[in-house]
Amino acid sequence: MKVILRKRNGKFIDCFDISPSTTVDQFKELFYIKYHYYPERQKWNLDNATGKTLVSGTLSEVGIKDGDILIFKDLGVQISWRLVYVIEYLGPILIFPFFYFCDKYIYSHSAKNKHIIQIEFESLFVHRFSNATMPIVRVPINCGHYWILCGVNIGYYLFHPKYKPYNLGSKPHLVYYIFFVLLVLEFLNLKCHLILKNLRPRGTKTRGIPYGYGFNYISCANYFYESLIWIIFSLITNTLTGYIFCCVAITQMAIWALKKHNSYKKEFPHYPKNRKAIFPFVL
Repeated sequence: MKVILRKRNGKFIDCFDISPSTTVDQFKELFYIKYHYYPERQKWNLDNATGKTLVSGTLSEVGIKDGDILIFKDLGVQISWRLVYVIEYLGPILIFPFFYFCDKYIYSHSAKNKHIIQIEFESLFVHRFSNATMPIVRVPINCGHYWILCGVNIGYYLFHPKYKPYNLGSKPHLVYYIFFVLLVLEFLNLKCHLILKNLRPRGTKTRGIPYGYGFNYISCANYFYESLIWIIFSLITNTLTGYIFCCVAITQMAIWALKKHNSYKKEFPHYPKNRKAIFPFVL
């Protein structure tokens, strides 16, 4: 069958003569061979810019017939999500020690820091992404959250010579309780990521319904546990910028959770109706 390829402005690109059994991935490879836009840069819609998006399956399975028009959009230069995560979390890892060891060059006070340094419980887990890449132009936006809002804004005050942490000297058992709770939350967060990872076979975009470890009550249990971790982190550091970062992080995760929750309900007709998005019985 023949399919007509056009840009979003209506400009003609080409006319491909391909088999209905050709998969979307194979079609993108054919376009890449001829026009050098690698598959991750390509977005295709049927008939118009708001038409059905070609994601997976064969062309016949997604409803493409002889003579149909496919609309092409260049998504721009892409970067892998895994590398994005590494760059994001690298910020606080480098910035916090910088404030701690270079305090005499940053602050106007020469006094040494007396407080106990709070270990940053920030881990990079193994993910399987529905999309392998993202536009590289969005990297500064993603990094700004951890590099500026967390690393700089929290680190500057956390390691300031005048910073005074909570006095827990008379309650050493409280430190162990907090540490234990954080370890449990980190484990639960890791377990949630492993559950989500196992629902998607390697090299596919297949999704399933997660169960267990909080998923029976909420769609995004991993965001719930991460929210609790940031709440504890902000309470321990007790800085205004820490509370601001916590609020921004939880708000953003709530937005993502609501989108994923609605996506689950749309994709799976029998999705559990009693589940909330991120906070059990609330949201």
